[in-house]
Amino acid sequence: MMGNGGEAGDASKNGSQGGVEASYVIHDHRSKRPHHDLRLERGGVLKSWALPKGMPSLPGERRLAIMVEDHPLEYGSFEGTIAEGEYGAGEVRIWDRGTYEEVSWSDEKIEFVLKGGKASGKYALVRFRKAGEGAWILLRGRG
Repeated sequence: MMGNGGEAGDASKNGSQGGVEASYVIHDHRSKRPHHDLRLERGGVLKSWALPKGMPSLPGERRLAIMVEDHPLEYGSFEGTIAEGEYGAGEVRIWDRGTYEEVSWSDEKIEFVLKGGKASGKYALVRFRKAGEGAWILLRGRG
């Protein structure tokens, strides 16, 4: 099921005051179309976005992020092969992992700070409605 970022009236999904720290993982997914998957722990699941061109590496860079189905928390440690014919078939490896601090979270914008290895720093996910359902832009912050 495609996550929608929250339901009206659910404060845990529809907005926050920030300061929450939880885990994140970025998978390197070698499927038919190689990409990264950004996964943020929230509400007992991993909220997930496919990043067709990977993580932005420089401040100010933007990347398309497509929201995909939520994954169970256990998937955060998964590495291996997803069999041909299965959803997401291909090799999956952990590219980066750590914790993140939630700065703000709403249906339109998610701001967070990754505290890990390769992708440490400030980021924002912003809805990109013109590109269609589930489309977001991932921005690398400055500073």
